[in-house]
Amino acid sequence: MTPIQLCPLQLKNQIEILREEMVMIGLNEGLCSEKTIKVSQKLDHFIAIYISIDHHLNDINGI
Repeated sequence: MTPIQLCPLQLKNQIEILREEMVMIGLNEGLCSEKTIKVSQKLDHFIAIYISIDHHLNDINGI
């Protein structure tokens, strides 16, 4: 995947957009459709990045 350059808030918004898109595709095309799976994988990637950033910020702030 291409590098992602978003601030945490933008990343969180993108995660929500992808989640909604995945649900709609899943309802229309089925949970096992190639399109649903691709969006799910992209969503997983964004969530992993968000969690990594969140953990890093918590470490910096001593949380």
